[in-house]
Amino acid sequence: MHNNKEWFASWFDSSYYHSLYAHRGHQEAASFISQLIDLIQPKDDATILDVACGRGRHSLEIHRHGYEVTGIDLSLKNIQYAQETAQREGFDEKIRFMVQDMREPLNKQFSHLLNLFTSFGYFKDQNDNIRTLKAFRSQLAPNGVGVIDYLNPKWALSNLIESEKLIRDDIEFSIQRKQKGNWLQKNIRFQVNGQDFHFQEEVELLEVKDFISLFAQANLELVDLFGDYQLGTYDSEKSSRQILIFQ
Repeated sequence: MHNNKEWFASWFDSSYYHSLYAHRGHQEAASFISQLIDLIQPKDDATILDVACGRGRHSLEIHRHGYEVTGIDLSLKNIQYAQETAQREGFDEKIRFMVQDMREPLNKQFSHLLNLFTSFGYFKDQNDNIRTLKAFRSQLAPNGVGVIDYLNPKWALSNLIESEKLIRDDIEFSIQRKQKGNWLQKNIRFQVNGQDFHFQEEVELLEVKDFISLFAQANLELVDLFGDYQLGTYDSEKSSRQILIFQ
């Protein structure tokens, strides 16, 4: 059992997390998934694992393309929401969601594995990064293809909005961002019914060379790299994302 004080275990399960990030639309997910499918060209019988799937927006888009997809996430509330959405939209048994820590592999292999929207780099213990990638490796079928979509640290830091206030669902969120060592730290404060709340997100500033090193320790290798959701050429200074294709 992992330490429940890990920030992502409580924050991602909070309804306030979804209030803050509700603007992340399905249109963006639909566009990216279409581009990704054009790139990786899954066969009709492909099986796709969406790791840290959140509320399932990418999984749902994958299913709309006709593929069998399994979405896993640490948050029970996320998984329940994703299941309810799939049922409401009349999706079939080719889409399923389950609660699962990505450090622990499922006893199943998939032709493709996706880890999207900076859903990695949360762990203070580097061994957890290796464990996660080894889990990815064990869940990929022979010749399977994996994708990690991660922020580009140089771009993120040079475009950092250090302080802002956002109103979502009638809640004013006060957000401060800063670099702390090799981590990007975001402090989120707000008040509901007179009660103060404070959550902190921390994501490791992992660069391409860091991923290559981590991949090597998990018997994986980087085979392609893109710099944005349109799968443009990667530029270490100008690209907003690191879209890493690995096998």
